[in-house]
Order: sequence, then C-alpha cells, then structure tokens
Amino acid sequence: MKKAFIFIFPLFLLCLVSFSSVAQKDIFIKEFQFELKKLSANQYENEYFLTITLNKNSLYKFTVLNHIGDFPGKAVVEILDNDKTVALNYVNGKYYSKFMFKCTKTGFYDILIHFQDNKLGSSLIKLYLVQ
Repeated sequence: MKKAFIFIFPLFLLCLVSFSSVAQKDIFIKEFQFELKKLSANQYENEYFLTITLNKNSLYKFTVLNHIGDFPGKAVVEILDNDKTVALNYVNGKYYSKFMFKCTKTGFYDILIHFQDNKLGSSLIKLYLVQ
C-alpha cells in the first residue's frame, strides 16, 4: 500500500502541475455596449464603429451577450484591418457568441458591430486577453 502511494502521489502532483500550467487565464480589457432601438434609412446609423489597438502574437477572446432588454437582435462583430475582415462571429450561416482572434501584427483594428437581419437589439460585447 505504501509503495503504491509513493508511486501514485508524484504522478498526481505531476498531472496537477501540468493542468494548472495549461489552464488559460482571461484578462478583461474592455466592453462595448451597442443598442439599436430604431432602424434608420441610413445604414451607417444602424452600426457601431470603434477603433482599438491590438498586439502581435496575442490571443483575444470576444464574448457577445445578446437580448438585453428583450430585444430580438444578435450582434454581429466584425474585426477589420485596413478595411479587410480578419475575424467575424457569423460565418457560413453559423452564429458564435464567443470567438477568438489571434493578432498577427500590432496596430489599430476597427470593430464594426451591427445586428443580424437588420433587427433591433441591445448587446454587450466583452474583450479579453487570453494568457
């Protein structure tokens, strides 16, 4: 019994250390709230636009909480680098309320948010740095 304990206990510690070093840590950076209570004929007024700085080789996680205040819309979050889409949470008809973005260069990125199918909505988008 004692020999088994001496063998198993170090294995247990090794597994515990391995899992704790693999565990991700999310560091909250910023949140964006976008609410659209009335549609406009001007499409630009139905979108939320902001610019943020992201760092090369960093992994970012975006989470989207929809239907705040019982609005039907789902926020579509698009990350743009010089007018080129580099990440999106609505792809091939599938919607993702959480998505990751691996930044390939340090610089300014535009975040464009609108509601799917031109619906009214209220959403909270949170940005995290994953370490």
